Amino acid sequence: MTMPPPFQLQYFDPPEALTRHILATFYFATSQAEIIDRHPGALSQLVLFSCGVGGAHFDDRFDRVGAGPWLFSGFTKAVPIEMAGEWHAIGASLSPLGWAALTQTQFDDHLDRFIPAEELLGPDIVAFSRDLIARDLAGEVTGVAACEELARWIEARLIKVPIAHERLIENTIQWIGSSLNPDVEALFSNIGYSRRQAERLVRQYFGFTPAALARKYRAVRSAALLAQEDLSPTDEARIAEAFYDQPHMIKEIRRFCGYTPSRLGGPGDPLFHTLLQMKNFDRLQQFRATSA
Repeated sequence: MTMPPPFQLQYFDPPEALTRHILATFYFATSQAEIIDRHPGALSQLVLFSCGVGGAHFDDRFDRVGAGPWLFSGFTKAVPIEMAGEWHAIGASLSPLGWAALTQTQFDDHLDRFIPAEELLGPDIVAFSRDLIARDLAGEVTGVAACEELARWIEARLIKVPIAHERLIENTIQWIGSSLNPDVEALFSNIGYSRRQAERLVRQYFGFTPAALARKYRAVRSAALLAQEDLSPTDEARIAEAFYDQPHMIKEIRRFCGYTPSRLGGPGDPLFHTLLQMKNFDRLQQFRATSA
């Protein structure tokens, strides 16, 4: 007898006009009584939870979440998450430009928090999500159709970010993707701002200083590669070169992803494995190709 999968997580491409703001939309559903896992929180998200209860454990508190619209900008390290009961989620992973254009707030002001979306987006998101959630629970809308509606709602509310800041975001993303261990000095020499201004603006739009940003993405992207069943010798060598030694690699991946490399994507962690799929990170690297 074939057992049904414990959950479904489908990613969808955003509309072409939104590829610089939305990296991917997604639909998640599970009927498991309980899920306890880790979330890397590398990319900001707007998520509509249709049902279920749960939350995330941060160092000093437990953020409870339930049905309705929620935002998070990102996490400084992987956080334990809990989910109970049937759980549905309709969401969008936002680029740094998408977060700024949608919320008109600084990324770093909201790190390590689950935020009721109406706090940053106003009451419209509550009315919109209430209608879409009701249709999702009634089976009147598919996952892909729900994600398309969410993308259209986001598109209508995007505010223009200064062109110079768009270029800074673009250059920083390209720098992140240039290597698993990019040279911070290379970013400063190409970003068009003084070192102090660059540090401030990168933190504003990405939540971290350039050095800390490189450190986090090195760990998350290495973990995503290590979770693949067919890791190539070339990628294995890239990962080895990015860290001082194996203990350093284990420590960094545990901090930002919550697991040691030997456990990444194991049979006991199917949700975490799926969260580490590269689709969102691939989209992030395509940012420059789709910029105006």
